[in-house]
Amino acid sequence: MPEPTKDNVVSLPGASAAGTVGYKRPPLHSRFKPGQSGNPSGRAKGSQNLKTLFHKILKEQVSLREGADIRKVSKAEAIMRGLVVSALKGDTRSLGTLFRLAEQTGQFDEPGEPITRIQLVSWMPPEAADELAASSEVCKDEAS
Repeated sequence: MPEPTKDNVVSLPGASAAGTVGYKRPPLHSRFKPGQSGNPSGRAKGSQNLKTLFHKILKEQVSLREGADIRKVSKAEAIMRGLVVSALKGDTRSLGTLFRLAEQTGQFDEPGEPITRIQLVSWMPPEAADELAASSEVCKDEAS
């Protein structure tokens, strides 16, 4: 049996400094071989996620005919043009989708003029208009 060192540690036969086992030093037989991946059945190189594929497909060019002209536009533009055309024809579902897209992209976020006065409309009963005018800064001459 080998002699213990001053730390009372007995070295194993065949173990050298390069083959030490410990924290962040796995045994030699279980270490990754050069060129071997840690997850061989993992994601393949070059595979794309859904968002990347979606953007890639919508950027592809298609031929679009406008009257006698044929021009190339992206698929996203062709879809938007079709949505606008069907909304103009009176399709309420397309109109709702178009307004929802416009709202999500911030088309309605432009600041307008600040509200400085309220005009009462003629359908309001006169007593309600008088009560409203007394409780706020409404011009009474516009209410009647």
